[in-house]
Amino acid sequence: MDGDMKKNILGYCLLLVAVLLASCSKKNNYENVLPKDAAMVVSVDLVSMAEKSGLSGDEGAPVVARLNEALKSGAEGAGELIDKITKDPSESGLDLTEKIYYFIESGGVSTGLVIRVSDQDKLEDLLNALHNQQVCEKPVEAEGCMWTSMGRVLVTYTDDAFLALLDLKGGEAKDMLHMASMLLRQTEKDGFTATSDFQQMKNQKGDIVLLSSLDLLPGEYVTPLTMGVSATLDLKNIKALSTISFEKGKIVMDVQDITTDKVMTSLVEKQLQATNPVKGTYLDTFPANTFFWMSGNVDGNKIYQLLCENPTVRQQFESSIMPIDFEAIFGSIKGDVAVAVTNPLQNGFIAYADVTNSQFLQTFEDLKPLLALTNGQMQLINRGADSYEFRMRNGSMMGLRAGNVSFWFGVKNNRLYFTNDYNLVDTRVPGLTLRDCPWGQKVSGKRCFVGMNFTSVSDQAKQLLGNNSQYAPAIGVLRILDYMTIETVDYKTSHIELTTKSKDKNVLQTLLEVFN
Repeated sequence: MDGDMKKNILGYCLLLVAVLLASCSKKNNYENVLPKDAAMVVSVDLVSMAEKSGLSGDEGAPVVARLNEALKSGAEGAGELIDKITKDPSESGLDLTEKIYYFIESGGVSTGLVIRVSDQDKLEDLLNALHNQQVCEKPVEAEGCMWTSMGRVLVTYTDDAFLALLDLKGGEAKDMLHMASMLLRQTEKDGFTATSDFQQMKNQKGDIVLLSSLDLLPGEYVTPLTMGVSATLDLKNIKALSTISFEKGKIVMDVQDITTDKVMTSLVEKQLQATNPVKGTYLDTFPANTFFWMSGNVDGNKIYQLLCENPTVRQQFESSIMPIDFEAIFGSIKGDVAVAVTNPLQNGFIAYADVTNSQFLQTFEDLKPLLALTNGQMQLINRGADSYEFRMRNGSMMGLRAGNVSFWFGVKNNRLYFTNDYNLVDTRVPGLTLRDCPWGQKVSGKRCFVGMNFTSVSDQAKQLLGNNSQYAPAIGVLRILDYMTIETVDYKTSHIELTTKSKDKNVLQTLLEVFN
């Protein structure tokens, strides 16, 4: 690692230590700095998280001590200041008992961090110490604020607010100074605080609250996603409000769709009409230790009609060079569908769907003459009644792994299957199934349900990676995880839970023990 990188890491780590060890103080108007056109805003309650983790108490003392020593070892001459900040984070001049904010502006052009300033003099002492370590430039005054730079990161502050900005397009730090000064001068009526979105964020209870819109995406990514959609579509109004809470044995995330765009609202309503509550048909098809499983319930005819409302998609269906009857395939699907990854380290997967008939398979016979033109590079082979193998001599032709690649599909027991491992088709589970999992009884009635099991994959990762110290932290975290579920009833709200094996401890406390 070169000297400049070490110095940058030192600066970031010192600020991080201050963030993690926040103490109490009073409010001011630092929130006014948030830009009104922010496409994503995240608020973080550090005090709540520190208390839940035990970092601010005796349990966190060993971690703080190690961070303290690590920082001093790379900051010759700044040991006294580091000791003061790790003992009392308010010595940094930043008040981290108030929520800190992270934002990304419209189009993903820049990103920023906003923190309340409690003591401008102490903050200047911190930045001057970092300057002495050649982490940043010496702070100077310009355009009504103090500023410095850490590489491409612009750091500005007043007696109210600390604002760090980064140009995501690669611009220089100094070029953002005018923008920063404008943000620092905003009043309550000028910025994001004047919006109803901000008020909704303030009303949420959670350790982390996130509001985001599709306006976050750069223009070059938006065009392909919205091709063929109504020109009146407004990405700023396609948004979601999320809350994350750290609880005993789990992390809980609730996502609420607060979209006000009429085009997207209509699309979601049509999607709801094309789907039905999940029956849980495919819970018994897989063992309880299956890594990933997702299920829904669809009406294929309605899904096809919905897709064809997009002119671009309809043209692809109607003008495809492949002689496949897409309408017949979609039209045969009605009922539960499921996708499972049985072994993530070997990429084994299978997808199932309830079908009303198998007549649509005849359309694949029409594909054989076209494949014959590839001189054996691609083949479609009959493997019995209603069963096919699609084989490629070189999977890299379709962005897959090099060498022979095969997929199997067909209909068996009124179920359409598609897999890269034929041994998974219609297998019987001798022991516990997904229905026996802690979340198995929650599936029925949901519009979509996802379940992930981490126990088996952590064991496999340990066997694969052995005692390689480079991956030890990741394996350590993986081994404390139990399972994750994602569920939605109406596509307007989603509930996500990531559980740990220690059900009686806050998940942050469990993570702290891992790092200890």
